[in-house]
Amino acid sequence: MEENTIYVEVEENSQATLTFPKYNIKTKAYIGENGASTERKEGNKMTPIGTFDLGIAMGTHREEEMKPKMKIKYMQINENMYWVDDINSKYYNQLVDITKCEKDWNSAEHLIEFPLDYEYLVDIKVNPENIPDQGSAIFLHCNYGKPTLGCVGVSKEIMEKLIQLIDKDTKMIIKNK
Repeated sequence: MEENTIYVEVEENSQATLTFPKYNIKTKAYIGENGASTERKEGNKMTPIGTFDLGIAMGTHREEEMKPKMKIKYMQINENMYWVDDINSKYYNQLVDITKCEKDWNSAEHLIEFPLDYEYLVDIKVNPENIPDQGSAIFLHCNYGKPTLGCVGVSKEIMEKLIQLIDKDTKMIIKNK
């Protein structure tokens, strides 16, 4: 068992157990409403199985408040931020600022529209090469007891801890129990 790894063990009914042994964290988690799979496909509502790096942290809290607590890059979500999930866009599976690029997509998550789920979030790099139709916008984020669309969700209290403990070398392993 790798010490700096977050493990997500998939159970049934879109539930899982998340453990972060390095910090003695073990908690209930929620995954995609259609379960988990090694096959990645945009929009299948399944959480990808595999070993993944973690990317940027974001949330609704001010950068000045969060940056001193963080070990990884943090950005405050604002009304200009979208995560593109249109497989025909050159920005597929990328965070964009609508004021800094030319819109070429028909579909994207407007991050500010999810203030509860995205109060704290970390990008799970399931498709780091941004290959069209291989999955986008898969995050570790706050959850309030319901299946996700493919992300991994934990309670706000646990997510607040995790976002401050994750560093640039932390990995996530999502696997069947």
